[in-house]
Amino acid sequence: MITTTVPDVRRPPKSLLVTLLGVSTMTIMASATITPALPGMEQHFAGEPHAQLLVRLVLTLPGLLIMLSAPLLARLSDRTGRVPVLVACLALYTAGGGSGLVLDSLTGLLVGRALLGVGIAGIMTTSTALLADHHPTAEHGRVLGLQGAAMGFGGVVALLLGGVLADWSWRGPFAVYLLALPLLVLVLKFVPEAAAQPTEGVTEGTPWQRRSLGLYALMFLGVVTFYTVPTQAPFWLAEVGGAGPVVAGALIAAVNLVTTLVGLNYRRLRARWSFPVLATGMFAALAIGLFLVGSAGTLWTAGLGMVVVGIGVGLQNPTINGWLVASVSPGTRTKALGLLTSALFLGQFSSPLIAQPVIDTVGLGTTFLLAAALATTVTATVALTHLPRRKVRR
Repeated sequence: MITTTVPDVRRPPKSLLVTLLGVSTMTIMASATITPALPGMEQHFAGEPHAQLLVRLVLTLPGLLIMLSAPLLARLSDRTGRVPVLVACLALYTAGGGSGLVLDSLTGLLVGRALLGVGIAGIMTTSTALLADHHPTAEHGRVLGLQGAAMGFGGVVALLLGGVLADWSWRGPFAVYLLALPLLVLVLKFVPEAAAQPTEGVTEGTPWQRRSLGLYALMFLGVVTFYTVPTQAPFWLAEVGGAGPVVAGALIAAVNLVTTLVGLNYRRLRARWSFPVLATGMFAALAIGLFLVGSAGTLWTAGLGMVVVGIGVGLQNPTINGWLVASVSPGTRTKALGLLTSALFLGQFSSPLIAQPVIDTVGLGTTFLLAAALATTVTATVALTHLPRRKVRR
């Protein structure tokens, strides 16, 4: 007698969703958490050769490791399962991130930050895949929107908590990474491996199909344009309105708050509009916001532009993640998300490298305007290639 298994389409328990959302907040804390500690760290290691450069590498090295290791960890998770890779990477995150509490050499700190980067790469790819695996397609807009909101909220917490702990000691912000330890326990308790999903009626897209490659490009371009804000805005705000670190930090935190609000409302947006429409809106918001920042004559205008940029950032992850998840087969989700993660951090790594020569040539304000022009070009490209054209009545 042959029996068939009917897939369970009930909404999974809230404990699973809350745990995976908590895990997602860890990914945004890669760099922002220790940024306030950099001056104290530089002073502590002033006697070591090349201390200034190495301290800055402590901040940026995780991004490079994420970019390189995400596709490899995605491939591994396809073979061993997503949950074992997530658990192992949370352990790496805790050990590598928390190592700054005890290590007393820049070389040791760099090794710890490299382990942190590998941990973040695995967490980013598997947590998003598990959210999609455990929820039916109709729920993807809701859960990916909540993930975007959680990541935005995590950014605010990282900035504020990192600053408070840095006042105590430059080692203080490294304690934030220990929050991954209780999350590891929760994953073991509440997050099972997803059951094999039915293939009938499911897209057979691959991570290397034309649409997937286009989505990696959209993620890269979105991050390159948006990242001009956290890397260059503090200097521009000081030039435009004499803003100090407190005001600049508050405005960057406001961007994260707007990102959180967009994520909380993403389910309604997704119910009304398609992924191409939302992607078009995302780049349009980036274009308008960056134009306001670059053309600002007052601090208020620049601040308004940064808030509008936050709308685009809030749309970015749930829209592109969701579009990619919907475009590939369930069996290749993690691999595709690993490549998308690499594209994201390649954009972060490239943005200041691309911007600096432009700044040296035309100045900060014009650089923001050129970033707005790039976002406008992408907006038009997505609209022309993916949005339906209305027929003209004669």
